[in-house]
Amino acid sequence: MSTAAEFVGPALGEADQTLHRLMRQHIIEDMEQLTPEELPSFVQHLLRSFLPNGRVTIDLVADYMLLSKRSLQRLLAEEGTSFQSLLESTRKSMAQRYLKNSNISQTQLASLLGYSELSAFSRAFQRWFGQSPRARGNKRKV
Repeated sequence: MSTAAEFVGPALGEADQTLHRLMRQHIIEDMEQLTPEELPSFVQHLLRSFLPNGRVTIDLVADYMLLSKRSLQRLLAEEGTSFQSLLESTRKSMAQRYLKNSNISQTQLASLLGYSELSAFSRAFQRWFGQSPRARGNKRKV
């Protein structure tokens, strides 16, 4: 006679390990097909995926890519860019897109872009667009 455990499958811990192994294998395959020129775009893709979940660091992205932080920095430098530059440009383009296509609040936008403080987002916005988010929002309402 079969037990319920036989129908459930492997233990949850074993299933997590199997899923983790499959995910890592998929990442390795993606990385092997990635050309050096495609690396900055791939990092920006990861940033767009990770930012809405909170603060994104080079350590997080490097770990996801199965690289050391230093290796990722070196590879990006070889392509004439840096993690910070990609993060900044990704946040700026996401801000433009959200502002253009939604009525999202400044606080929500700051959170979606990985800022823990509205003031940090406001300073970045001023740097990017030469005006405060509030001033930009007022222009859109007119």
